[in-house]
Amino acid sequence: MVIGIQSRLRFLSHVLLLLISVVVVSACEQSQPAAPKRPPVPVNVITIDARAVPVGGLYPGRAMGSKEVQIRARVEGILLRRTYTEGQAVKAGQLLFQIDAAPFQVALNRSKAQLAQANAGLSAAMRRWERTGELIKTNAISRRERDDAESDLNFAQAAVQLAEAEVEAAQINLDYTQVRAPIAGMTSREKLSEGSLVGPGNSLLTEITQLDPILVNVSLPDKLVLSIRRMIERGEVEFAEGKREVEIILGPDDRYPYLGHVDFTESAIDKMTGTVQLRATVPNPESRLLPGQFLRVRLHGLVSINSIVVPARAIMQSAKGIYVFRVDKDNHAEIVNVSLGLESEDGVIIESGLNVGDVVIVDGVSRVQAGTLLAPTEITVERADKDATTEGNAK
Repeated sequence: MVIGIQSRLRFLSHVLLLLISVVVVSACEQSQPAAPKRPPVPVNVITIDARAVPVGGLYPGRAMGSKEVQIRARVEGILLRRTYTEGQAVKAGQLLFQIDAAPFQVALNRSKAQLAQANAGLSAAMRRWERTGELIKTNAISRRERDDAESDLNFAQAAVQLAEAEVEAAQINLDYTQVRAPIAGMTSREKLSEGSLVGPGNSLLTEITQLDPILVNVSLPDKLVLSIRRMIERGEVEFAEGKREVEIILGPDDRYPYLGHVDFTESAIDKMTGTVQLRATVPNPESRLLPGQFLRVRLHGLVSINSIVVPARAIMQSAKGIYVFRVDKDNHAEIVNVSLGLESEDGVIIESGLNVGDVVIVDGVSRVQAGTLLAPTEITVERADKDATTEGNAK
């Protein structure tokens, strides 16, 4: 009996201790202060508006000479000497090569002698013609003799014309022994050295490339070109004052000082590369651009009308697509999926997803997620562009 009473007393003491522990823990929890709320995240934002913006974008290009001429020998002979310095600029009409002219000088002298002989024959035929003209009036000669004199005169005139043609041909061949530059430009290495026999089967001597102006071939993606054409047809983009200019980018801080203009657009898509070729003519007075040089080209003159543009750094991408952070009426961040259009000098054109008046986060997006409380600061597009440039330079 005593043992049973002791067991119950121990059980009651354990229950009492447990109740005391629960009360103490509850009191401690009630005495601890509540966790503080996170402060709003400071971000820079812009308010979306619709406006006309220039459409740009960088595209690959390659320079080529505006004229590339092969200098060939036009007569057969021994190449005596080269009169220019390889790789140097030459002027139009400058002597480049001298071919042995002696055989052609002999041919010219022979042709001139034949011409003199033909002129003598023409003079004799003319005198006979004049005499028969007087004699026919008095019937001193027959009509047949008169016709023979006329035939001799015609033959002599033809002989003179043939001799004159031979002299002209011989003079041309003699002139061809002096190979001159047809255009001004930069020369390449000589293809044949002095002493070589040149002629129809071995005629290439050198090449000349005109560098001012220089041509730049620009490769545009076919989808971009087709999109631009559709937008032009719908009246969404247009060329500003009819200008179609290009800017050459040589390096991060090196812009070519002269603008070029587009003078040709290929009407077919290259099957190998899937691109459409544009050709621009660019001034090159200092010969800074060289044929074969790869360049980056920015297009100018194309304007997108009533477009929504955001800086490129405001655009995010995930497995679910492309999006931006928009500020709602309670200053909370929300994700908005967007569709991108053409690149602009002010950023990227948004085709769908945003409306005029929306507030989009530009700076501080790395600290933001959906639902984050924000402390937004309004900046202008010009400020946004300047900040982006500063940030890029700092990197």
